[in-house]
Amino acid sequence: MDPIIQTIQLFQHTLHHDANVIKAAEAQLQQIKVTDGYSRILLKILASNEVDISIRQGVSIFLKNMIITKWRGAEDESPITQEDAEFIKENLIDLLVHSHHLVQNQIEAMIEIIANRDFPEKWTSLLPKSIQYINTQDVKLILAGLTSIQLGIKRFRYVTMGDKKKELLYTIVNEIFPLLLQILEFLSQHQTIESALMQKKVIKIFGYAIHFEIPDLLIQPEVFNKWLSQFVRIIQRPITPQENVKHADDCRKNQWWLLKRTTAKLLNLLFRKSATSVRSTDHSSVKALNKLFMPVYSVEVMKVFYEQLSTLEQLYKGVHYERYQQKLIEYFSFAIKYGVTYVAMKPWLSTLIQQVLFPIICFNDRDAELWECDPNEFLRSQFESSMTFATARIEVLNFIIDVVGKRGRANLDMIMGFCIQSLNKYNAATNASEKNPREKDGVLVIISVLSAYLKNISFYKSNLEQMLLLHVFPELSSPHGFLKARACSLFSEFYNIEFTDPVYFSNALKLILGLMSDNDLPVRVKAGTSICNLVRANQGVDELRPILPQLLDKIFSLLSEAESEDLVIAIESIIQRFKHEIAPYAVNLCKNLSEQFLRLLELEESDESGESGFASQECLGVYCTLLRALKDIPDVFNSLEQQIVPILQKLFTSDHMMYLDEALRILTFVTYYPKSISPLVWSLFPQIMNLFDECACDFASSYVNPLDNYISYGTEYFLSNQQYIEMVFNMYKKMVGDINQQPVDAGDCCKIMESLIQRAKGRIDYMIVPVLELACGRLLNTDKNNQKSKEFTVYLLEIIANCIYYNPLISTQYLESKNLVEPIFGLWFNRIKHFQRFYDKKISVLAFSSLLTLNPSPNFVKFGTSLILEKMLQFTKDMLSIEKELDKQEAEREQKIKDGTLKPEEEEFIDENDEEDYFDNHKFEFEFTEIPDNQDCQHDDEGEVFLDDIEKATEYFENGGDLGEDEGDNFDDQNDDDDQDSEEDLFEDEDTPDFETPIDEVDGFEFMINSIQNFFQINPTCIQQISEKQQEKIKKYVASAPARKEKLRLEKEKEEKLKQQQQKK
Repeated sequence: MDPIIQTIQLFQHTLHHDANVIKAAEAQLQQIKVTDGYSRILLKILASNEVDISIRQGVSIFLKNMIITKWRGAEDESPITQEDAEFIKENLIDLLVHSHHLVQNQIEAMIEIIANRDFPEKWTSLLPKSIQYINTQDVKLILAGLTSIQLGIKRFRYVTMGDKKKELLYTIVNEIFPLLLQILEFLSQHQTIESALMQKKVIKIFGYAIHFEIPDLLIQPEVFNKWLSQFVRIIQRPITPQENVKHADDCRKNQWWLLKRTTAKLLNLLFRKSATSVRSTDHSSVKALNKLFMPVYSVEVMKVFYEQLSTLEQLYKGVHYERYQQKLIEYFSFAIKYGVTYVAMKPWLSTLIQQVLFPIICFNDRDAELWECDPNEFLRSQFESSMTFATARIEVLNFIIDVVGKRGRANLDMIMGFCIQSLNKYNAATNASEKNPREKDGVLVIISVLSAYLKNISFYKSNLEQMLLLHVFPELSSPHGFLKARACSLFSEFYNIEFTDPVYFSNALKLILGLMSDNDLPVRVKAGTSICNLVRANQGVDELRPILPQLLDKIFSLLSEAESEDLVIAIESIIQRFKHEIAPYAVNLCKNLSEQFLRLLELEESDESGESGFASQECLGVYCTLLRALKDIPDVFNSLEQQIVPILQKLFTSDHMMYLDEALRILTFVTYYPKSISPLVWSLFPQIMNLFDECACDFASSYVNPLDNYISYGTEYFLSNQQYIEMVFNMYKKMVGDINQQPVDAGDCCKIMESLIQRAKGRIDYMIVPVLELACGRLLNTDKNNQKSKEFTVYLLEIIANCIYYNPLISTQYLESKNLVEPIFGLWFNRIKHFQRFYDKKISVLAFSSLLTLNPSPNFVKFGTSLILEKMLQFTKDMLSIEKELDKQEAEREQKIKDGTLKPEEEEFIDENDEEDYFDNHKFEFEFTEIPDNQDCQHDDEGEVFLDDIEKATEYFENGGDLGEDEGDNFDDQNDDDDQDSEEDLFEDEDTPDFETPIDEVDGFEFMINSIQNFFQINPTCIQQISEKQQEKIKKYVASAPARKEKLRLEKEKEEKLKQQQQKK
C-alpha cells in the first residue's frame, strides 16, 4: 500500500469512535514513525489540500511531537536522520505559506523548535528564504517570511551580553533591520488587517533583538529616531469604527488593538532599559541608549501616552483593549521614578489622576454586568485580581501607591484632597440623582490602598473616625450593593482605630453581621471576609462571643457559594481570637472544614484559574490553627481525628504533593498535642513512609516533626513493629547513603535517626553498626559529587555521637575494626567550632563522657585523654554560659510579668505567620523621604544586586568555574585552618522547635563529672597526661556539682507546680 494512503488511513482510525481501533492505530504510528523518510510523508500530507483538515491537524501535531523528541539535541534512540532534517527545513517555510490556517500554529511551533536548535549555523536557508519572501508583493509570502524571522530571532531573547551567540544576532540585525524598517514605513500606507498583523510581527522582532542588549545599529541616533517615529505613529493612529469590534471582550482578537498593545509594551521595555541606573559593567550600548532615550524621547513618548489615555474612553466609547490601556499606564508608573520624566509629568499630574486615571477604578458597566451575571468573577476582578493578573485598574492603583510612596507627602495631600472633596460633594447632594455612587466607590478604593499612610500620619489618623462615620458606615445600608461591599472592606481596613464611643464600632459590626445574609453574593462574601480583621480589634468581642457557632456556620455556608481564601482566613482569625471558647464547637467546625476542603479539592481538578487551590490550601491552615487552639484539651483530639485522618489519607498520595507540607504539619499537631498516638493515627505511618520512598524525598524537613512525635509518644508501639523500624532506617539509608542527595534533606533524616537512637536506648543494638557505617561513609567520601555542607557534617558527627552515647562499646569496636578512629575524631575535633547550638555541645559531651565509662578503656581514649577532656571542658563551659543567659532572660520575663508589662503567654494569641500585630494601633508617625523632583528615586537595590550576581555567575561559568557548596572543605582534610570561618553562624535558617528528647532529662554536667571520676579510678596513671589548668577546672566543677544539683531540683519543682496550675485552668 502507498505509505501516504496508509498513513492517512491510520490517522482516520485515530478519530474512530471505537477505543480499540484508536489504540491499534496509535500503536502502529509509533512503530512506523522511526522509519527513515517518514517525516517527508507527513509533510506531503500537510501540503495536500485534498486531505481532510481534521487529518491534517492530527498529522501536524504528530510531526511537531516527533520534532520535539527526535530533533538534533533531543535524547532519543532514533533521531530524525540528517536527510529528513534537511528536507523538513527546506520545505517547512513553504508549507507555512500554503497550509490551512488551522495547522499553521503547529507549523510555526515546528519552525521555532528547529530554529532554537539549528538557527542560524545549521539552518542557513531560513534567513535568505525569509528575505526573499519579504521582498515579494504577495501578502502570504511576506507573512511567512516575517513569521520565520520572528521565530528565528526569538531564540536570542535570553542570550546574555558577551555571549558569542550575540555576534550572530548582530550580523542578522545588520542584514535585515534596514529592510524591516522599510516594510514598516511601507505598511503605514496600508490599512488592512494583514498590514496590522505584519507590523505586529516586525515590532516583536525588534523586541526580541533588544531584550537583553540593544545592537549597535539600532542605537545610532538617525536609525533609532526612524524606528521610534514608527512606534509613535502606530500608537497615535486611531482605529476606525470599521476596524474596531463591537464588544470590548473581542478586542484581544483584533489585530489593530494587538498591534497597539505590542508597541506600547515595546516602548515600556525601551524605557526600562534606558532608565535603569547605568553601572560600570554595562555594555556600551546600554550607556548609549540611556543618553539617547532619557533626555528627550522618554518625555515625548510619555506625552503621547498621556494623549492616548485622555482620549481613549471618549474616542472608542468604552470599546477598547484593556491590556493596551494597562500598558499605557505602566509607562507612568516607571516615569515617577526618574527626575526627567517626573518633572515633565508634575504640571498635569493632578489632571492625570483625577480626570484620566480615576474613572478607570470606579465601578463601571462591565462591573455591573459581572455583579448580576457572574458575582464570583466580580469578586475576583475587584478584590483579588492583583494576585492573579494585571489589569488597568490594578495598574492605576499601583501608580497611586508609587506616586505617594516615591514622591512624597504633597502628592498624598493632593490625592486625599480630591477624595475628601468628592465625598463631601456626595454627602451635600440633596437629590439622589445628583449623587454618583460609582465615583464614590472609586474614592473608597483610593482610600483603601492609601490606608497604611492614613493610619500612620497624625493629621489623617485623627480624622479617620469622622471619615468612617460620615462616609463609610452609612453605605453599610446603601441601596447600592457594590457600595455595601466596599464599605465592609474599608471598615475592616481601619478595624484598629480608636473610636471615641465604642457604640460606633458595635453598631457597624452588627450591620456587617447582618450583611452576611444580604441578597447579593459579593456583599455577603465581603461581609464575611471583613470578619478576618474585625475580630482582631479590642472592641466587638462581646458581640461576637455569644454567636460564635452561628457565625462559623454562616461563613462555611458562604464558602459553599464562593471559593474565597479570605473566607477561610476569616475562620482562622475567629479561632485565634476565641481559642479558649472554641472547644465546644471544635468537632462540628472540623466536620464543616473537612466537607469544604473535599469540595474545594474536587473543584481544583476543573479549575484552571487555581482559585480553589488557594482556598483549599488555606483550609489546611485552619486545621493547624484549630489544633493549636485546642492544645491544652487533649481529650478532644480523639473526636477530631475521625474527621482529620480521612483527609490526610487522601492527601498522602502522589496525586496531592502540593498539599504535603501542610498535611504533614497537621499530622505533627495530631501526634504532638495529645502526647499519645491512637491506632487511627498510626494507620497513617506506613502511608507517609511509602510516599517518602516513592516521591517525597524533597520533603524530608516536613517529615522530621511528625516522625519524631511517632517515635517519642508511641515508643512502645513503634519498637514492637519491626517493619516501622526498618522504614525509618531505610529512609536514613536512602538519603545518607546516596552522595547525590542534598545535604539539607539528608541532614533532616539524620535528626529522625537521632530520635530513634535516643528513644530506643538498649533495644536496637543490631542497628548501631549499619547506622555508623552509613554516617562514616558519607563523612569520609572524597568523591567530588558528594553533596556536603558544614551543617550536614555536624549532623553526621552527631549520629556518631548518639551511637557512642547509646552503646560506647559497640561503637568503638566498629570504629577501631575499620581504622576509623583517627579520621573520625580528627574531623570531629577539627570541626568543633561548628558545634554552635546547645544540643550540639551536649550530645558531644555525652558521647565523650560515655567513652570515659568504658572498662577497660580503649587505647585511643587513654592516649587522647588530654584532648578529649579539653573538648569536653570547653563544651561544658559554653553550655554553662548558655544556661546562665537563659536564666537571666527567664528572670527578666518573670519580673515583667510581676510588673504587669507582660502577660503570661500573650504571644500565643498571635499566629506565628501574622505580619501585623493584632492590637497594632499604629502609634508611630510615618515620615516621607522627600526627593527633589529632578532627581531619580532610589533604585531597587535587590534588583541591582541580582543583575550583578547574574553577571558574576555568567563570568564564572564562562571561565570554567564550578559553583559548589563549601568549596575546598573536603571531609578528609583534617589540617585545614578552621579559624577562617569560626565566626560563621550555622543553622540560622533552620526551623528548630523545642524537641522533647531523653537527653533533656540528663544533666550533661553531672554525667561528665561522674565519667571523669570513673575514668581516673580505672586509669589513675592517665591523670599525668592532663595539665594543671585542666585539673583545677575539674576540681572546680566537682565542687560545684552539689549546688548545681539542688538548683536543678528546685527548678523542676517550680516547673511541676506551674504545670499543675495550667492543668487546673
